Amino acid sequence: MRGQGRVFRPIIDGKQIQVWHLDYGIRGRRYRESSHTTSKRDAMNQLRERIGNRKDGKIVGQPDKVTLAELKAGLEKHYSHEDNASWKRAAQAFIHLEKFFDPDCKAIAITKAMVSEYQHSRLAAGAARNTIRYEVGVLSAAFGVAVELDKLTVKPAFKQIEGGAVRTGFFEPGEFAALVLELPSDLAGLVRFLYMTGWRRGEGAGLQWAQVDWNDEAFPGQHYEPVPGPNACIRISGAQTKGGDSRTFPFAPALSDLLLARWRVRDGLRVFHRHGKAIGDFRKAWAKACTTAGLGGKLVHDLRRTAARDFRRAGVSEGVIMQLCGWSTRDMFDRYNITNADDRKRGVMSRFGGSEGQSNGKVSADLQEVS
Repeated sequence: MRGQGRVFRPIIDGKQIQVWHLDYGIRGRRYRESSHTTSKRDAMNQLRERIGNRKDGKIVGQPDKVTLAELKAGLEKHYSHEDNASWKRAAQAFIHLEKFFDPDCKAIAITKAMVSEYQHSRLAAGAARNTIRYEVGVLSAAFGVAVELDKLTVKPAFKQIEGGAVRTGFFEPGEFAALVLELPSDLAGLVRFLYMTGWRRGEGAGLQWAQVDWNDEAFPGQHYEPVPGPNACIRISGAQTKGGDSRTFPFAPALSDLLLARWRVRDGLRVFHRHGKAIGDFRKAWAKACTTAGLGGKLVHDLRRTAARDFRRAGVSEGVIMQLCGWSTRDMFDRYNITNADDRKRGVMSRFGGSEGQSNGKVSADLQEVS
C-alpha cells in the first residue's frame, strides 16, 4: 500500500516480534497500532479498513468496550488537569446526554443517526438550539479526549443543528461556552480572560506576572501558591495601554480561579503563553473554533463589547466600565453601541413598571396621559 501506510513487525529488545503492526497517516496525523494478528494478510486487510474508516469519520479502536460514563470521566479529568472551571456546566450537559443514551451505552452505539435523534428529542422537549449545540459539543469533546488517551482512535464528526439567531457583536453565555470547548488549551485561558475583563487582545496576551498583585502576605516558599487577598488586582501602566492611561482591575472569583490555573502552568514571565513563548496571531485558530461552534463571523473584539454590555447589565456605571475596560473618552465608549433590542426593551419595561412578559397596556396608558 505504497503511499497509504504499511504493516511491519517491530523489533523489541533486539528481537523481531511475530505480531504485525499498522503504520499509516490521515490528514497529516500519524497512527501506529497493533493488528493483534501474526497473519500479514489479515494485518493488510485491517490497514485498509482503518484508513477507510478514518477517512469516513467512523469510530475505530475499542468502541465496544468504552462507555458514555467513561467518556464523561475522561473529559472531567481533562477539565481538572487543564484547571477549566466550566466543568459544572459540562456536567449539566451530561445529565441530558446520559438520560437519552444511558451511562452504560457503548461508544460504538453513539452514531451520527443517534445524535440526530438526540437533537430532535431535545428540541421537542423545548431546549434552546444553542443549548443543544453546546451539549453535542461536550459529547464531541469527550470523544476527542478518548482519542488523546488512546481509548479510541478516531473522533466522530457529529453534525450540529442550525443555531438560534447569532447576535452580531456579542457573545451569549452558551455561545461563549461552546467556543471555549473548540479552542486549543493554550488559547482558551487568554480568551476567557478577555471575555471577563473586556481588555484588548494585546493587553491580555502581554500580561506578565509582575502586573498581578495577589495581595498575599504569605512567604513564597518552594511550593508556594498565592492566596488572593481582598485587595488583589491586576495593574498595568499607561505605557502598556492604547489610551496611555494606567489601569487597575480587581479580582473576582472566576478571574481568581483563572489566574491560579495559569500560575500552576507558568513558564516564564507571561501569564498567557504557548510553551513559554508569547502568543502571537491566532486568527486561524479563532476562525476554526468559531466555525466549529456555529459562530462564524464572530470577532475577538466582540469579547470586549460583550464585557462592556454585561457590566452595564449588572448595574455598573458607564464611568466605571470605562475605567475597568480601558476607554479613555466617552466618544470611543459610545461607538461600541453596547445596547441591543433586548436592553432597550428592558429599559422601557423598567421605566413603566412592567416586565418583558407583560402586556404593554400600562405603558400605552401612561403615554396617553402626557400626550
